[in-house]
Amino acid sequence: MIRHPLLLAVLIGDLCSLLLLLAAAKTALKTVTEWAPDSTAGGQIRLERAVEIGELTARFALAAFLASTLVLFVGIANVLPAIIPGAMCGTGVIQATQGLGGPALFFRFLTLAIVYLWLVFGKLNSSRPESLLAVGSARVLLLAVPFHLLAVSTTLQAVWRLDVHQPVDCCAAVYDQFKNLGSAQQTAGIPNTWWLAAFWTLSLLMIFSGLCAWRTAASGRVKVSGTLALLALLWTPTAALVLIRVFAAYYYEVLHHHCPWCLFLSDHKFVGIPLFFCLAVVVLEGPAGFATAILAAKYPQFVLTAARRSKTAALRILLAAGGFIGLVSLPAICWRLQYGVWLR
Repeated sequence: MIRHPLLLAVLIGDLCSLLLLLAAAKTALKTVTEWAPDSTAGGQIRLERAVEIGELTARFALAAFLASTLVLFVGIANVLPAIIPGAMCGTGVIQATQGLGGPALFFRFLTLAIVYLWLVFGKLNSSRPESLLAVGSARVLLLAVPFHLLAVSTTLQAVWRLDVHQPVDCCAAVYDQFKNLGSAQQTAGIPNTWWLAAFWTLSLLMIFSGLCAWRTAASGRVKVSGTLALLALLWTPTAALVLIRVFAAYYYEVLHHHCPWCLFLSDHKFVGIPLFFCLAVVVLEGPAGFATAILAAKYPQFVLTAARRSKTAALRILLAAGGFIGLVSLPAICWRLQYGVWLR
């Protein structure tokens, strides 16, 4: 294990967020088992007060975990490659974690997605004095606990195994996965041109669905929001794949360098930050809009608030998808206009 200040900051932030989340989860568990909104007993009043404190505690936990995740991500992309022999970008850092870096990031992003959904539920719940979603919100928060534990433990193991003495070869990790030129032009046995066609098809469908969700009345919002959520979940991995396999070449100005971490380097103007931010917005807001539409259908008290939140989700998806398409299309169009060919 290396005692780098950045990694120590990540571990301290993880520990603080874990302790805060466990404290909030204790109240959430009590809410699931003892919540009685129609009761005027002293125990219910104390529980309602504890729920408010628990929600504030969970928000602090989220802030700490989000901060430590961002610090870790910046460290992998821009700081740690300098101290790992042979590493030129985050790929080398992930390689030095001996297979644990990828799962650690996956569990962290999954935890943040669940807690984001909890925030959506909590905001809706606070819009009404009856607190109709208190139990459901508590269940979502409890769902985040095991994934948070996995994220923190996997990150700790990855940091512990990080080797700054054994050289890595991140370029070999990128290029050696291809046996020949033909395999470099395919993903999962499917030509990248087909993936590109799927991306544009899904983009058109999602934009159309997003416009419908933005304009649809509350009565018909569940089906439209459900379609938009499904398209968002299909579009995001497809967009990430074509970004790495096709569009990244226009930033790198070299073929078949399928490395997502290089997009976060200063040499490429940190373009990976807005690109992956757009992907994150789409994949988070799709389910969030669908969940609020379902709640509006189940609880008439939330019709207006949930309808506004669902429309906001659709608008955010449209803006994020449009931003992503613009960022990946502009370099390709400029290359085509300058050289008269596409990079294949």
